[in-house]
Amino acid sequence: MKNPTKSFSWSSKSSSRSAGEDREAKRSKRSTEVVGMAQSSANTVAASGSSSNADLVSLFECPVCFDHVLPPIQQCQSGHLVCASCRPKLSCCPTCRGPLGNIRNLAMERVAMTVMFPCKYASMGCELTLSHTDKVEHEDSCDFRPYVCPCPGAVCKWGGPLENVMAHLMSAHKSITTLQGEDIVFLATDINLPGAVDWVMMQSCFGHHFMLILEKQEKYEGHPQFFAVVQIIGSRKQAENFAYR
Repeated sequence: MKNPTKSFSWSSKSSSRSAGEDREAKRSKRSTEVVGMAQSSANTVAASGSSSNADLVSLFECPVCFDHVLPPIQQCQSGHLVCASCRPKLSCCPTCRGPLGNIRNLAMERVAMTVMFPCKYASMGCELTLSHTDKVEHEDSCDFRPYVCPCPGAVCKWGGPLENVMAHLMSAHKSITTLQGEDIVFLATDINLPGAVDWVMMQSCFGHHFMLILEKQEKYEGHPQFFAVVQIIGSRKQAENFAYR
């Protein structure tokens, strides 16, 4: 780990130093002690054979969002960690209320390389553990992540697991028609209504549910434009098995 302090020396025969030199020496000494303490602590935990992966994971818990602090890791002057997502929103350390500073904690980054982190959606059923380099990418497409209501044009704040999306659409958006089969006819009525309009229906085929959306936009009066969208009610991985032609 690089030492962020400047080297300094003085003669024991000299008793006169400026006030600025005294302050600089104190700051350098304090910074060295803080970084050294964090490195020693992390190395001790990593070297302890009795420490389980769960014990190590707990060291990386963000005190604000309770997600995990992942590299690059920065600490406050007292050694406390905050994740990269929460840090820009803070004006001081949430643990000690001291200044956040810009001290890189390379020791904890080395420990992070040895830890298997749980998915942030573990409480919703995901049982995977991942390295810090794979964690973010997995969570972006995790099947257990909460989904929002896909119905366009409706002010719906529903959110929940993928398996409950269809049940929500059928109960909260009963005006949506569901058709069975691979070949269907999408009939849009009242296409001359002014302004932006959406027509929505569901199609069940190939063992999946698809939302069909016909969207009308009118940037200039009397010149409507129509756009068609097909959206699978499923995961990104499932969507990769289909193509719209």
